Amino acid sequence: MGSRSLNKILAMTEVIAMSVNDRPDQFTETKHCFEKPASTFMMLFAEDGSFLSADDFGILGIGEAISDHAMWQRNGAILKHVFSDLELEMTEADGGVHLICGPETVTAQGTTDGVAGTFVLQQGPAQLPSDHLRHLQQHGWVCLPSILAPEIVTGLQRIACSDEFEGREPERRRQIVQDVALAKTAVEPLSLWLSRQYMKTHEIKLAHAPGVNVLTTDDGKRAVQGWHSDYPYHWGINAAGKVPTPSGETVMGVQRIVCVSEYTAEGGATAFKLGSHVHDRGPPENWGLARDTYRPGHRAENGLPYGGPDADIIEAPAGSVIIFDTRTWHRAGINRQKKGRAALLMDTTPAYIIPYSDTGPDYQALLESEVHEQLSGVEQRELRRLMVHRFLGPAGPQSVIGTNEILSETVPRE
Repeated sequence: MGSRSLNKILAMTEVIAMSVNDRPDQFTETKHCFEKPASTFMMLFAEDGSFLSADDFGILGIGEAISDHAMWQRNGAILKHVFSDLELEMTEADGGVHLICGPETVTAQGTTDGVAGTFVLQQGPAQLPSDHLRHLQQHGWVCLPSILAPEIVTGLQRIACSDEFEGREPERRRQIVQDVALAKTAVEPLSLWLSRQYMKTHEIKLAHAPGVNVLTTDDGKRAVQGWHSDYPYHWGINAAGKVPTPSGETVMGVQRIVCVSEYTAEGGATAFKLGSHVHDRGPPENWGLARDTYRPGHRAENGLPYGGPDADIIEAPAGSVIIFDTRTWHRAGINRQKKGRAALLMDTTPAYIIPYSDTGPDYQALLESEVHEQLSGVEQRELRRLMVHRFLGPAGPQSVIGTNEILSETVPRE
């Protein structure tokens, strides 16, 4: 074959590839846009990481779980409880604030009959936790815009080597010990509470060690991720252990996507078919399944996975968290920017589901690191509950943590 004929064939191939990759309906997904809230509720944390809350009568209390009653509205130095007439006055203290309730100061135990406790004031959600839960239960997804503090977002971007840190070389292994931001994000209280409520069980686990990934700029040729459902369903994916039948009202997984970078359609924000979890089956083959799109030559032959108006894009600021039922059809977006888009994925499953991968090595590394000491007592206990997978067999109380002898011997049972 002469060089002229070969060049002609190559040119025709490029035209065909361009035509299937640039279909008229491509990149016309329905956008759901979230902005940084103009105002949010505030949360108060005791020194051990517990929430300061109050009941409907204004009686203070301390607890580890987030709730509507742990939400406060700030007006200068005054914090007003959302469900009662209780008001607290803040005064500066080393490492936080002291709280005055009438003539008394609030103790670390949430009482008013002792030494003043030091509390940390932190930005909370824009809506009540119960409102976010209602949306999740009705639609199978919810977005928590800008829920993470700016310093946490910066720490995640430092791990990812994205945004202002782009150009550095990331370290892929043991990201949980590289910056306390990752461990704190893994135990972000509202997203965990929503996951537990939605799956109707307090006993939940991380299906894999949390890790940050960057979606780089698309070159127009490389294989891209196709439509699928996440673990443990794994519909649309060539993977072992997938759920073979519909699970009905039993929810076997909730995914938390943290927008480490700003999420935009142009920047490759995750594409969804929101509400598709109700079908209780995988995405249609003609949308371009993940099991097919990684096959060499698939993109040139078939174009990009479906990206028309029946699909959805959630656009949200960095520091937002998108929570969804893992049956939901979704895929990675196509990054058309000149910079990477970073995200943190944390698939969470009920404790009765075998983990996707062993979280023991990352948890052991965390225990041996300085990062662990930067966490509050509540955060440490929460990470232990999330990352320690015990397997109980006929031996009963002689439980083990995978095959990790050190953790099996040293981590206390609850």
